[in-house]
Amino acid sequence: MRVSVRVFLAGTLLILMTSAVSTAAIEPVASVEAGGNWAPPYQLQSVTVGDYTVTGQSLSPGRSAGTAFIFTPITHADNFDLNNVAARWHAANSAWQVTMIDGEKTWSDTNGDKPDFFIFEVGMNDSLTVQAMLPGGALGQAVDISTAMWGDTGLRRLGFVTLGQRIGGVAFGITDLLDADGASLSNLSVIEGIRINSSTLDPSSFLAVIPEPATLALLGLGSLLMLRRRRS
Repeated sequence: MRVSVRVFLAGTLLILMTSAVSTAAIEPVASVEAGGNWAPPYQLQSVTVGDYTVTGQSLSPGRSAGTAFIFTPITHADNFDLNNVAARWHAANSAWQVTMIDGEKTWSDTNGDKPDFFIFEVGMNDSLTVQAMLPGGALGQAVDISTAMWGDTGLRRLGFVTLGQRIGGVAFGITDLLDADGASLSNLSVIEGIRINSSTLDPSSFLAVIPEPATLALLGLGSLLMLRRRRS
């Protein structure tokens, strides 16, 4: 009986812990390569997080919807230009929803346990939460990203707004996100996008890892071989 009570209490504690807002294993961006060097536009060429580097060839901007400052539409985050900011300035609508890739309704992991998503922000001084947009319209539970997690890219914003502020980046994987019950997603999970909650965030880019062209070619070849086998 005592063992059963202990198991019950442990299970109850686990449920309470997973139902709360969780902090993911968010990693700061260590460095970037961007065309233009110290003069914008900063066209992103690669991102490094820890010992992992991903090139722009394997990244895709999202398709954003939400509210930003009047002179800086939220779609300014839908490109590789890290200087092109979608300044929020305490927007009344605090949600920024990013669907993954043009022409695709869902996104799935292609690089194992390495980071899948990258958010770049001007100022490095805003916190946010992220939620998985699950198939069917449901949202996963919120995951915190604190201001301490931004990594300095070494670039500074030049332009009409947020002049001279540092540009920072954070990275996270599909497994850092939660489902509607608070359980971590897996590398096999499929999502429709990411919901980013912050009324003050100044995003300059949201990028998701996609298969490299060579990988896509191999996947296509594999599909053709499977089709031939079925016909034979």
